[in-house]
Formats: sequence, C-alpha cells, structure tokens
Amino acid sequence: MSIDWTLYLVTDPDLAGGRDNVVSIVQEAVRGGVTVVQLRDKEASDEQIERTARELLGVLGDVPLFINDRVEVAAKLGCHLHIGQDDMAFREAREKLGEGQLIGLSIGSNEELAAIADDARPDVIGIGPVHSTATKKNAPAGMGTAAAAALAHAARERGIESVAIGGIKTHNAHELAGSDFAGICVVSDIMAAEVPAAAAAHLKEAFHG
Repeated sequence: MSIDWTLYLVTDPDLAGGRDNVVSIVQEAVRGGVTVVQLRDKEASDEQIERTARELLGVLGDVPLFINDRVEVAAKLGCHLHIGQDDMAFREAREKLGEGQLIGLSIGSNEELAAIADDARPDVIGIGPVHSTATKKNAPAGMGTAAAAALAHAARERGIESVAIGGIKTHNAHELAGSDFAGICVVSDIMAAEVPAAAAAHLKEAFHG
C-alpha cells in the first residue's frame, strides 16, 4: 500500500473549538493538501470515536484515516491504527487489527527504534517530539531537528518510513526539508488555524523547501 506521508494531520478537539468542529476542519485541511489524517481524541468514548471516524470516512475520499489507540474501533471500521509506547504492544495490535491495515508507532529515542523487531515492524513511525509542544500532555522536551533527522535516517536504513511530530509549524517546517522524513505531522497549526486549507498549503510548501 503506497501512501503519501507528506502532510499528516493529527486531530485535536480542543484546538478545534469542540469535537463537532473536527470533521469540517479536516475537510478544509485536505483541500489544502493534507495527505493523511489521524483521529486522536483521548477523552472520547469508543462510541464517539466511531461516530467521528465514520463522518471522516465519508469526506476523506482516498486520504487514509488512522485512529489513535482504539484498535477495536479501527478493526471494526477497517481503518489504520496508531499506537504510542504506552499503548498496547505492537504484536497484540497487529493481531487485533489484522494484516490488511497499517499500524503507526510513536518513537522517541534510539532505544525505542532499536527495540522494533524485524518481524514485527510498523508501517510508519512518528518520531518526536522534534520541538517542545503543549499539544500533548506530559510530552517530553523536544529532541531537536538534528536528533530527529538522525533517527529518521536510521529508520530509513532499516526500510521504515517515518514522519516528524512535535511542535512542527509553518515557521520551522523548512528545517526538515531534504531530510529522511517522509512527511511532517501537524496538530495546532492546522486545527487552530483560521483558514485550515491555507495553513495546510503553507506547511506543505515549507516542508518541500
């Protein structure tokens, strides 16, 4: 399955001004160039996640949808899945999701990258936080562009695609242009933008250098 990881939007209902605004913002952002969407809403029930995911599937067209953490919902809807280091083990997630969908995994260090087994590899990894961010509660300090790019290079050498996440905004996305990252993950600069389509277009242009 070939995916364009260039501009990966992670949703946030608070930045959207409420859960009811998420779908319309995502729809606008896709018009501006978002290529992948992850539905992330830690406080929502599985039923709320499923409802929002169904709405997103109705407007995303060919843009792939990942669901954060809720493997049962992802499996039920045929969506892709993203898990963090503190969520379920990768092998368990793969067993529950099946082989047909993709799994993304958060990576924040060389040790976590090295811990990925060759026979249980995620389809993409989110490396970060690149910069310190207030979007994710209890997130560690940013590792910096150079350290993140080095991890992306190490992942590429193992044949693992990676996207950068954490504090990536229009003014700094260019720092990752030309790196081994396949794309950038953005939250606040799109979810809280006055014009999400324009914000997405500017971010994509900045990353492409």
